[in-house]
Amino acid sequence: MSTRPFFSVIVVNFNGAKVLPDCLAALAGQTWPGDRFETILLDNASIDDSLDIVRTRFPGVRILAESRNSGFAGGNTLAVRAAQGDAIVLLNNDTIPDSFWLEELARAIDENPGCVIGSKLILAAEPGRINSAGLYLLRDGRGADRSFGQPDIGQYEAGGEIFGACAAAVAIPRSLLRDPLFDPEYFLYCEDLEEAWAGQLAGRRTVLAPRAVVRHLVGASAGDRSPLFWYYVERNRTLVALKHGDPFLIAYSMAGLLTRALRALVLGTLRHPAPKYRWPAVKAVWRALGDAVLRAPKLLTARFTDPRRRGKA
Repeated sequence: MSTRPFFSVIVVNFNGAKVLPDCLAALAGQTWPGDRFETILLDNASIDDSLDIVRTRFPGVRILAESRNSGFAGGNTLAVRAAQGDAIVLLNNDTIPDSFWLEELARAIDENPGCVIGSKLILAAEPGRINSAGLYLLRDGRGADRSFGQPDIGQYEAGGEIFGACAAAVAIPRSLLRDPLFDPEYFLYCEDLEEAWAGQLAGRRTVLAPRAVVRHLVGASAGDRSPLFWYYVERNRTLVALKHGDPFLIAYSMAGLLTRALRALVLGTLRHPAPKYRWPAVKAVWRALGDAVLRAPKLLTARFTDPRRRGKA
């Protein structure tokens, strides 16, 4: 390897006391030299024991404690501003990276200069199955994790270019950083899809590092299929289409959200897997629809003002 970058590994945390120890312990056990990376914990005003755990058990971790929750998007932007690395590495607090993870990211950066590097995420509960081998774009403008839930049988060993990288574990060379890193409008979920789509429009490349492996406890941070999940996912994936899609895709995406809101109203109370979330989930989808309509003018305007679309950032 011809280069030995200094990494800034950023872990955004909100009430993650149950998952943080495994994540930080895995970082401490990396084969990549300890003097060639820093770990930054951006805490979004947690009210659990997160900070006490980090201060007691991981004194080498640099803590940035915020007084309010700025979300995943805002938290990463704040941490990037304080980072010193040649490359910024984002890592979810509910992940456990393989011991060779940073070493493989460094190898991929060396082999693919000027590219964003995506990790291969596998399901922590089913280590033989893939969580994400990169993001791809569906016909209706929504994003999805490539090969989610499929057996990991070495089909991605060759790596290669991808539409975008899942922000749960991604390396970004400093030369590609912008401020803000993610649009704060998205707060939680789909911020990586929006950034990937903007990067595609600007001609930026993203590649998969298939041996940079990370186990992911899907849903451990925000709650998989919770009302919070439904609100941000439904709202944000529509906002992304509004900002970057063509006119047909914009109309299709808005119609799709309206259809899902009506379906939630009719069937949500009968089919929601968690009874306590039934009406909150229905309300979350309708709130997402309302917010998408209200934000549409701003997002459509941003299509003409975002410098990333013209390759300027």
